[in-house]
Amino acid sequence: MSALARALDTLYRLNVGVTGAGAGRHERPHKPLLLLAVLDSLEAGEATPDRIPWSRALLARFQRAFAVVRAADDDCTPRFPFFHLRSDGFWEPLRDGPSGPGPLAAPPLVGDADTGAVWARFTWEWRVLAGDPALRASLREALLARYFAAHRVGLAAAAGPVGEVLAEPGEERAQRAASFRGLVLVNYDHQCCACGLRIRIPEPDVTFVDAAHLIPFAESRDDHPRNGVALCKHHHWAMDRQLLAPGPDERWHVSRRVEPRRSRGEEELFRLDGQPLIPPAESAYAPAPEALRWRLERLAG
Repeated sequence: MSALARALDTLYRLNVGVTGAGAGRHERPHKPLLLLAVLDSLEAGEATPDRIPWSRALLARFQRAFAVVRAADDDCTPRFPFFHLRSDGFWEPLRDGPSGPGPLAAPPLVGDADTGAVWARFTWEWRVLAGDPALRASLREALLARYFAAHRVGLAAAAGPVGEVLAEPGEERAQRAASFRGLVLVNYDHQCCACGLRIRIPEPDVTFVDAAHLIPFAESRDDHPRNGVALCKHHHWAMDRQLLAPGPDERWHVSRRVEPRRSRGEEELFRLDGQPLIPPAESAYAPAPEALRWRLERLAG
């Protein structure tokens, strides 16, 4: 796996945590938002990959972006991701001292932004990626696709000019698909959310379940797990051909083109009509209502 592929997989799996309850349960946006602010700072020449200041400019970028994506129970606290990103393995927060820089011991204070003594750097492999404009664009696009696809326009306006969005290389596309698949399958414990099929054979790891986008990536550029469901090959095929669709009522709907008297396979598919979707383990990653509605609107008549 290349350095870019490793970085993209890491971004898709940031330890963000979830918060809220019921329909408002969601991922915390702080870490990916801070990284977007950092990448935009690099683009604007306000930082370098080996010295990213905890500065008023960075705080302002984070605050503008946070206002776009904020949920009701989110607090605008960039100091915490600036410090806690260290647990994700590619970020080193530091503080200058009399004998030189040393590890930051606690989240910085807002007042530290005026001293120039608090800063962070990427690990070596990430410095190379973040220092290259094309690769930096790939990292930024991964963050948007994974966490903020629904807020692209607002975040672009908040960020200001950030450089040209480049075409997605084949390697990036393949890694993005693999990372999305891993997230969705783990969330559903490798179980088809239509029929409950779960076959997973270790060494080597083999599963009979796919991660299916609800709104295709080519149309939505959305790799959030809420835009995906786990489906066995049979039901993935049926959904892609508009014979089967999950609806915003969280039940399966079967096309009237399916004739149960024609074959045993169609009979089994027909029996899914009205059955509930098997939910994921974490409700924050349950299918988004707008994505379910998109699928149901395209069910073949």
